[in-house]
Amino acid sequence: MMSQIVKRIFGIFYAAVILTSCTETIDIELDETYTRLVIDGQITTDTMAHAIRLSQSASYFSNAEPPAVSGAELLLDDGLQQFILTEIPIGSGRYFTPENYFGQPGNTYTLNINLPEEIGESTNYQAQNTLATTDFRLDSIMLEYRNPFGFWLVMLYAYDPPTTDFYRFDAFRNGEILTDTANRTFILDDRLFNGNNTNGSTVMFLYEDEVQLGDTILLRMSAISKDYYEFLFELRNESGSGNPLFGGPPANITSNLQENGLGFFGTMKTARTDLIITPALLEILRE
Repeated sequence: MMSQIVKRIFGIFYAAVILTSCTETIDIELDETYTRLVIDGQITTDTMAHAIRLSQSASYFSNAEPPAVSGAELLLDDGLQQFILTEIPIGSGRYFTPENYFGQPGNTYTLNINLPEEIGESTNYQAQNTLATTDFRLDSIMLEYRNPFGFWLVMLYAYDPPTTDFYRFDAFRNGEILTDTANRTFILDDRLFNGNNTNGSTVMFLYEDEVQLGDTILLRMSAISKDYYEFLFELRNESGSGNPLFGGPPANITSNLQENGLGFFGTMKTARTDLIITPALLEILRE
């Protein structure tokens, strides 16, 4: 009897210690590293003014927009011609190609960056990426409503050639991009359907309120290089939720910006298809 009482007292004491330790405030100090140049932008096969954004890395706990890098000279070399990108507007850190420019599959694009002031112990940076040549064919998409979860699956109908390929998928609603963060953009390799039709493979989901009557839902399918795929894969993993008990420590994400820069200068071979949400279609999809 006495031993049972002792066990109960010990159990209560142990629980109290655990609960106390769970509510204790722990201050974590993160060492500040030197500021780095960050690049974000792509050259695609679309005819448009392609944007490249330059910024500086910020503190881990910073809630402010990363500082833009203005006044830089960006020289783009596609193997056939060279031209300087234009910052629009001045001070934004966003640099554009001419409006009639488009990428060519198989071309290697080299971006040389000259900064007005040193960042990360350098004023000269370079990034390079080769535009994919894969001959994929995008046919159509369909939506499937999942009740009671309240979201839409986007199902892909496309042909993937018998080569090793990597893809990025983005969704637009009435011309506005929905997948504007790393966690929403979907990427995959073609191991499950290499050399075949996808036949309605799910490539992403949309929230319930992102599909309404009269909307035009557009899917952009882009063939990307392996190193761009690996960058996006690492970015999704690091920006998503992790398991602090069993997960390893975070590592620096791969970048193709030399001189220890961050971010990625990518290229994409793109195709698009859309779906208009009519009353008849909406009724069928929700059945």
